[in-house]
Amino acid sequence: MSELETKIEIRTLTGETTTVSISSNPTIQELKILLKQLFPPATTSPNFHLFFKGTKLSLQSRISGNVISDGEFIVLIPFTKKDKKKAVEPSVIETDHKSSDQCSTSKFAESAWSDMMQDVSRLREREVNENENVSCSHGEFGGADSKAQKDGNMRNDESLFNEEIDEMLNTMLLCGENELDEKGCKWFMQVLDSVNCLSDPKTSDCMLRNGSIRSSADSSCSCLCPSWLKVLLKAFYFLNIYCTFLQVQQKTVTLLSLEKGLNQLRQFGFGIEYADLGNLSLLFPKVIQFIEDETVGRRSNNSITVIKSKVDTECPIKGKKKMSTATVVNAMKKREGAFKKDLCSTVKSLMEKKGSATIKSYSLNDLLLHVNERNNKGTKRSMSEPSGSFVSEVLCNETNNLLPTEMVEHLKAGLGSQGQIVHIEEINGRIANFVEIPTYLSERMQSALKSSGISKLYSHQADSIEASLSRKSVVISTMTSSGKSLCYNLPVVEVLSQDLSACALYLFPTKALAQDQLRALLSMTKGFDVGMNIGIYDGDTSQKDRLWLRDNSRLLITNPDMLHMSIMPFHNQFSQLLSNLRYVVVDEAHAYKGAFGCHVALILRRLRRLCAHVYGSDPSFISCTATSANPCDHVMELASLPTMELIHKDGSPSGPKLFVLWNPPLRMKTENKRTRSNKNSDKVDRTVVGRASPIMEISKIFAEIVQHGLRCIAFCKTRKLSELVLSYTREILQKTAPHLENSIFAYRAGYTAEDRRKIESEFFGGKICGVAATNALELGIDVGHIDVTLHLGFPGSIASLWQQAGRSGRREQSSLAIYVAFEGPLDQYFMKYPQKLFKGAIECCHVDAKNPQVLEQHLACASFELPLNVVHDEKYFGPSLKSSLESLKRKGYVTTDPSRGPTAEIWNYIGHEKLPSHSVSIRAIETEKYKVIDMKNEQLLEEIEESKAFFQVYDGAVYMQQGKTYLVKNLDLSNKIALCQQADLKYYTKTRDYTDVEVVGGQMAYPVKISNIQKPRTSAQSNPCKVTTTWFGFRRICKRSQQVLDTVELSLPSYTYESSAVWISVPQSIKTTVEIDSFRGGLHAAGHALLHVVPLYIICNSSDLASECVNPHDTRYLPERILLYDSHPGGTGISAQVQPIFTELLTAALELLTSCCCSVETGCPNCVQNLSCHEYNEVLHKDAAITIIKGVLELEKSKFREASSSSIN
Repeated sequence: MSELETKIEIRTLTGETTTVSISSNPTIQELKILLKQLFPPATTSPNFHLFFKGTKLSLQSRISGNVISDGEFIVLIPFTKKDKKKAVEPSVIETDHKSSDQCSTSKFAESAWSDMMQDVSRLREREVNENENVSCSHGEFGGADSKAQKDGNMRNDESLFNEEIDEMLNTMLLCGENELDEKGCKWFMQVLDSVNCLSDPKTSDCMLRNGSIRSSADSSCSCLCPSWLKVLLKAFYFLNIYCTFLQVQQKTVTLLSLEKGLNQLRQFGFGIEYADLGNLSLLFPKVIQFIEDETVGRRSNNSITVIKSKVDTECPIKGKKKMSTATVVNAMKKREGAFKKDLCSTVKSLMEKKGSATIKSYSLNDLLLHVNERNNKGTKRSMSEPSGSFVSEVLCNETNNLLPTEMVEHLKAGLGSQGQIVHIEEINGRIANFVEIPTYLSERMQSALKSSGISKLYSHQADSIEASLSRKSVVISTMTSSGKSLCYNLPVVEVLSQDLSACALYLFPTKALAQDQLRALLSMTKGFDVGMNIGIYDGDTSQKDRLWLRDNSRLLITNPDMLHMSIMPFHNQFSQLLSNLRYVVVDEAHAYKGAFGCHVALILRRLRRLCAHVYGSDPSFISCTATSANPCDHVMELASLPTMELIHKDGSPSGPKLFVLWNPPLRMKTENKRTRSNKNSDKVDRTVVGRASPIMEISKIFAEIVQHGLRCIAFCKTRKLSELVLSYTREILQKTAPHLENSIFAYRAGYTAEDRRKIESEFFGGKICGVAATNALELGIDVGHIDVTLHLGFPGSIASLWQQAGRSGRREQSSLAIYVAFEGPLDQYFMKYPQKLFKGAIECCHVDAKNPQVLEQHLACASFELPLNVVHDEKYFGPSLKSSLESLKRKGYVTTDPSRGPTAEIWNYIGHEKLPSHSVSIRAIETEKYKVIDMKNEQLLEEIEESKAFFQVYDGAVYMQQGKTYLVKNLDLSNKIALCQQADLKYYTKTRDYTDVEVVGGQMAYPVKISNIQKPRTSAQSNPCKVTTTWFGFRRICKRSQQVLDTVELSLPSYTYESSAVWISVPQSIKTTVEIDSFRGGLHAAGHALLHVVPLYIICNSSDLASECVNPHDTRYLPERILLYDSHPGGTGISAQVQPIFTELLTAALELLTSCCCSVETGCPNCVQNLSCHEYNEVLHKDAAITIIKGVLELEKSKFREASSSSIN
């Protein structure tokens, strides 16, 4: 209840006077504090008493206890203190004076502490023992406090500093330098241990008990503070006492001095960490600030200001004005009062917003996020400049070897001590199931196995080898590093060594895998005296070697692209191979899915057709795949085989694995943005709570892992990320273990073949300790034993994550995997619900060899290789072969002689392309590339595909390769050359871009005429589209702080490819019912929900279709439509298949959204979060998506109901 304002006149003996206004019922102590701020005589006199009618007013008495009539006043009388008994001994003072140049205690410091102790108020020390806490009884206070309470003479103190601290402070004062000795630390700990509650200084009751926020379960307890809030209190009181101690000695408060204080107190059991101090600055920047240097940030005696420096600044600051005792005492009290009041208000605000009275059910993170949300809603609360993130620069300098399990404990105690480790999944090991080497193998093979150190086989190896030698087609689906390559190498080599005419064809999805298997085969066949003529036939093979391999190779290693473009169109040049083809090996079959898998499936059908019709061979297939939900069905569809034998019982051993989920800690960040309400206004800084940089987090982990003797792969989603991680990690190692700086490298696409082979070889040989890699190392390249895998963000599928994690740990050795999360909703969902990740089902691999568009492309290629016949070729290309050929005939690609009967009807290629296979790109491989050249030595650094070039090279860009930074000086667009110069830069660059989908010829969402025969009827349209990426600028971003330094405009040509889209309009009436921001998120979420349900109706992969994703930084107009498009250049025809069932898909998407129990606005991976969203699932609004889809469906029903009525009439 508010009280009337009271005016009190204050006079001095020398005649000065002032009038102060009191709006509450303060104590005399509070009045003295106010006078020290406002009244010059009180400010200049360190010590004074207040008298009323000749009586000295006690500090604890209240003004209301004195009846002050009009014309009456209070007198201020200064006094001089006598020396205390516990004052510093003269001998000590004398010694300190003599050693003032050596940073010893000054005379001013002694006097200040002595004066402070006599004038400061006391706080009853709350002694809450464990038994009283359990029984929820009120805490008792030491000494005569209970008696004072009974007498009604409770002292109304407002500060922590009491008589018991007198000795502590004086003891601290006597310590050498500014370090605490054992006695000082014990006194300090005694005080800090007493801080157990956010108590009211006047009543000593828990401040959280005041008002309506109260838990029924805790109604009888003396304290309602959760443990994390008590940690905040202890952290504040440590700062308040220790920083004041330093300030009185005229020392600058720095991270170094705080670090010393914390380290000393830790020896006595103090559990506060650096992160706890940082959280204070995030929550209460007016009270606690961390600034870069003396010149940055607002500094005040009423706030604790810490310089983020590791420089030793212990000596007194020369020329600095000495603080009066009154100023020091007043500042301490004001900080304490402001902190407790602000903390209580913030906690209560959180409770009121959540509508809950159970305080202890929330965490510190909840409070941090609440403060961030409140500040961003434009509250009028005055805040100081953001203090920036409090990041401890303490790095591990140890290089002792650790086991993976020991590494987890090491990270917990050090780098991960801020609570980053949110879950540890323990994955049990597996015992090997061995069988003897079969006796039916040739002596040469048995000898070769023993020479390789193989005395027994795993059970799955023996099973697959036996099946393959029996001419069965086999699919092996076991874990990574389970010895799958021996499952196909052994039977192939065995047959080729026995039958000197037999041949084999190996297909790998990457060149690196081909090189890896070539090394394994050459090693295995070293003791064989028969020529197998093993060789690689790919884009890196010289013309001379190609000619020799065509005529002589018996075991040809290649990839689907070369088979499609260079082997089958010229199959007569490979007649020896194809005539005697005994085995086709398809390794890493899980890579062949979606649109790419659809192309490969038709390539394999073309291969089998040529073998059967032209060369009379019928090869067996041996396929290896990672764990998936449907390995056998997938490979059977891929190769169009009627049956395959599945080998999936893994007989290989595996050691235990720890899988750690690592969530970067929360930090306060500064964003510079325009408000949505006024886009033309100047940008303003706003303070937000966000996660620390996951790139920095994984780099620190990477460095420590390498330092402790563990071999590691750090998987990154993009080329740029792999280079950044390498750069940051090398910078850390330069400080902590310089001899290891050059033991880590990056591995990604774009490097020359020579560079890639060198990295693979040195990693396998142990010269390289770790690599930051893209998914180029996800597949089974043998790089030797790996102890740890790091994963920067979710890789796109659970299967891919397990495939990556499977790279670590071989045989019975233990291993470690650490998944470091980004701040996006998808990664945060898995951090919050780990079991959704570890217990979630592995995804299926899908291929649709009946896709009409892709089928027609490959039929044109097949007719070029050998004329087609419907009767004989339908078993390879399916029942739609005849209709597809008719379509090709209308388009001018094939022709037939109508005079022949159906069985003899031949379809010949007559298309315009000389080689039709060269116009069919099976995985959008680009021929146009930009060359990156070092200006100093004219060395070619990299060739970048045209679609990716402008993300990496442009005038002013920072290009990165193997930890080196280059500044792009000139981009020659006509010659497609980027000239760069090596430079030591402290920033990197990131493009500003957007992608638009322009529908061609589909301006109307609701056609005027609706066909009555359309079933099911829908207003959705399928049209050609143009997908255009535009680059309009870039940002320079500081490596260290991740802050944007500046923004630069760019003028670059956009990149466009043609595809196909299916879409439906969202009427304006629906848009008006949803807020503007929610509408953008609703469209984004609706598109994602559609993508989730499409595979339930059409055979496709999640990456085959894309939706319009909202860029969080893009405020341009967004078309009112729900749109999906084929994400591959040229399209795959999937959007055309979606169009007739679009309404059905919308209905299914609505059911998906309404049945999902997640309650957050951004949804979850089960409803609106998409694993392959290129905007990282930003700007999603689940509820708005439900409203939008409902509105579209209702309008669809209404429109077709009217159409039906009009047709009847």
